Amino acid sequence: MSKLRVAIPLLAILPLLAACGGRITVQVTTDDAAAEPVNDLEVQFLPFDRDSLFAIIVGQAATPEPSIPADLEEASLTEQELRDSWSTAESSWNNVRDSMRSITARLDNLDDRSVEYRELFDRFGDLEDRERALNRQRQAAFDEFNEMQQATQQRVDSICIVIDSWEEAAFAGYGDIEDDLLMALGREVLADTTDADGVAAASASGGPWWIHARVNTAAGELYWNVMVDEAPSDTLRLQPGNADLRQGVRQRC
Repeated sequence: MSKLRVAIPLLAILPLLAACGGRITVQVTTDDAAAEPVNDLEVQFLPFDRDSLFAIIVGQAATPEPSIPADLEEASLTEQELRDSWSTAESSWNNVRDSMRSITARLDNLDDRSVEYRELFDRFGDLEDRERALNRQRQAAFDEFNEMQQATQQRVDSICIVIDSWEEAAFAGYGDIEDDLLMALGREVLADTTDADGVAAASASGGPWWIHARVNTAAGELYWNVMVDEAPSDTLRLQPGNADLRQGVRQRC
């Protein structure tokens, strides 16, 4: 791709630099209550909007971006729903098994003639019935998910090859374009890796900055591209509420 073709529309995404400096601290979690921090995840601090740059490159590509057949996209989303159902059934089954193990441990330390022992023994019997029913449910949920996955996997693999080939050609000059943009800005891309609390930080002078991170979850990919005009005084929370949830075929490529 000619860098000249990108240069003029690129001016539209060049930010106005602020003079102030500071430190940007972020916390990445996979829940809005911040109870599930994501550790060992790279967070990037970019002095430009990469999504806008990508959009320009896609718009000026030699060939149109490959489209995904609607029926395949729908099947992929259905597969995700079936995966979620299986995961829920698996979790319920495991919870009952944990309860059974706990009761077994207590029974081992009780006199089998005691009232408590008989009550726990009866409770264990009820859980056994529940465990067998949940085991059947989780197996049925897995079989339904697995059948759908196998039915679509070959088509997904084929379209992913097409998408990968197109992206390789369309973004062949991306590295040079980004280098030229950073040189024009007189800035650089910063990065840090989250710690055990899901926290990452960077000393980011000027502004604005775009905070970029992505993490795969059972529901799909959480994608963040959050702009801050300058270093905020409080920790910036990257959580599902301010992320794009990306699902479908492209997340399987």
